[in-house]
Parts: sequence; structure tokens; C-alpha cells
Amino acid sequence: MLPLLALIIALQSPQAIKLKRFEIVRVDPAGMNRLPPSLRAIFAEPVPDAEPVASLNEAATRAGFTPRLPKSATPLQIGVTDPVHADARIEIAALNQALRDGTVTNVTVPQDWDAVTIAIEQGRGVLADYGDFLIVQAPPLTLNTPSGFPLDQFVEVLFRVVGINGPDARMLREKFAANPAVFFPIPIRYEMDIHEVRLNSGSGLLMQNASKIGDLALVWSTTDHIYFLSGGLTETRIIELANSIQ
Repeated sequence: MLPLLALIIALQSPQAIKLKRFEIVRVDPAGMNRLPPSLRAIFAEPVPDAEPVASLNEAATRAGFTPRLPKSATPLQIGVTDPVHADARIEIAALNQALRDGTVTNVTVPQDWDAVTIAIEQGRGVLADYGDFLIVQAPPLTLNTPSGFPLDQFVEVLFRVVGINGPDARMLREKFAANPAVFFPIPIRYEMDIHEVRLNSGSGLLMQNASKIGDLALVWSTTDHIYFLSGGLTETRIIELANSIQ
């Protein structure tokens, strides 16, 4: 009986998956609205709410890490972002109805997914506002699922629900399986220039309106933190700032 008991315990033990990459998904709001409310937390907001604090030392104490900031700049305001604690609970009936509502007919949801809960966790972060730009840094978002749960298959089903076609959903699934990502949904109606840039710490994802008017946003990650940098800057300047963080 002991080997069987050990197998049962192993299957019930959670697996923690850290999301250290960023992926933009272009969707219609109607597609996002098809998602069962219990699953919408899977798609992240890039900047959580933040509470102002008096000093960088206070922010570091409350966040539990020393923030890394750009050289030769002094922030006008420091804040601590809220931690993330959310549960995404799968309800088979609601998920199948969402697929039908999106006229998706070639996707089968395994029955044993019913009542599976995915815990979404992220620690507090630090927001530094410099006036013409701001930077947020926080620990990676983590998804905690039952051991052996096929998270890549699950996110592919969600992509189909929100209106992504079969080949594109499969491509996103394969990329997720190789390197799990945080997914930021942006409505299709917004014309965007989204491309990768090279940073000293690796690659980053740069986003701006296609008209090149308005703020730029740059997201990237290191081994222990994720970063979001945004402001009315040129691409050259925003990359310089990212590279100066230490």
C-alpha cells in the first residue's frame, strides 16, 4: 500500500510555476468577457495598485527586498504595490459553455479538471515615480497547481475561449510549455508596435501605440524580479534607463 499512498500524495502535492517571461495576446473585449469570472485572474494587469510610503528604506522593509533603481535619478515618490493572492477555479460546465459561446467546436475539456484550483501568487513590489517615468519591480508571478496538472493545455483552452484561432493558440501553448509567461491582453482595436529589445540582463518587450504618440512601456525579468518601466521617453532612453538599473 505504501507505494500507492506515496503516488496519491505526489499527485495531490502542488507544483509552483514561476512566470519569468511576458507575452502580449491581442483579443477582443467580448472574448475576455466570455471567460468564466473564476478564471479571469489568469490574465494579469501589468501594474497593481500601490500605497505611497515615506522612504525607499520603508519600501524595502515592507516589500522584503532592496529595489534596484536607475543611476543618477531621484524618485519623486515611492510606493509599495499590493501582493497578489487569487484563486482560479475551473468549473467544467462554465468552461464548456464559454467554448460554445465562442463557437469553438474542436476542443475537449477533460472531466478531471472540474474543481481544480490554480493559486496565483505574487509578493509585494516597489513603485518608483520619477515624474516623466515610473518603474515597478516585484517578485515573479507564480502559479500553483496540483502536481501533474497540464497547465499548458489549460492555457490553450483559455486562448480558444477568448477568440484566438487554433494554430495561434497551439503556438502560444508550445511557447508557454518551453518558457512559462505572464499574459497581458490588449484589445485588437488598439494598433500597437510591440517588439523585443536587447537589454544587458537579456531580452525585454517594448510596447507603444503604432502612431508613436504617448508613453512607451518596457517589461523584462531577471532571475528574481520582474520589471515594468513606462513613460514619455524615446526607445533609446527607455533602454538606457533599463540598462542603468543596479
